[in-house]
Amino acid sequence: MKLFLSLALVSGAASFAPMPVVHSSTALGQHKLGSGGMADTRDPDTYVDEDPRKSISAAPSFEEYLKQRAAAAGGAPAATAAAAPAAPVASAAAPVASSGGVGGGGDVLGTLSTLQGPGQVWGDLGIAQGHEESDLRGYDNFGKFYSALNSLGVASELQGAGPFTIFAPTDPALESYETMRGPLTADVLKLHIVKGKISSKDVPTTPLVSLGGVPLKYRYAVRKHFVNDAVIGEKTFGPYSDYPIDVECSNGIIHAVSLCFAM
Repeated sequence: MKLFLSLALVSGAASFAPMPVVHSSTALGQHKLGSGGMADTRDPDTYVDEDPRKSISAAPSFEEYLKQRAAAAGGAPAATAAAAPAAPVASAAAPVASSGGVGGGGDVLGTLSTLQGPGQVWGDLGIAQGHEESDLRGYDNFGKFYSALNSLGVASELQGAGPFTIFAPTDPALESYETMRGPLTADVLKLHIVKGKISSKDVPTTPLVSLGGVPLKYRYAVRKHFVNDAVIGEKTFGPYSDYPIDVECSNGIIHAVSLCFAM
């Protein structure tokens, strides 16, 4: 009888004991779990594998793929430079230098006045007007930036040996700023000018301070290089020229951007 009572007490106490917690691994190899519980195999950082086909930095972007496909099909020549060798995992690969524009070699002001910007396609907006999505709509040049530099008195500060690094906003970039923020000012223009000659490959490691003394913010994300949220070395869709970077001038260098730094 005593044995029966002891067994009953033990089984009763066991029913109130906390259930053992089973810890399952979330590693799933080397992958992390996303918010939905599934394995997130995306890794935006550069990665070097023994098999070069698996190296992330060796894979072309979607825009580069479209240009390669258009070139293979006999379309307009692609303005994409050869892919750079994969960088070590610990460091971000610098933008691939590609001038993509016309008029380099003079001083920065003279070059801006004639520099050809990125070629933009019609996209879905062209269908209603009888254009193919991949037809060239035009080039985003730098006329507004050049005119504003002269009218607001900043051009005088760009004369001489320099050197200067110009992050030149396209016409649509400045039009968007004027629509959202108001008229351009000299201070806004000076945000796009840095003393010294800084190539695109040196942008990630060089302190960037504007002509007006304002520090610019560099960051690397989604395999792209940003300065004040503008992509350096931005690609365009279609077979036409990308945003020109590393445009050599007698007193500096020019990199085109699609966003005003003051946004």
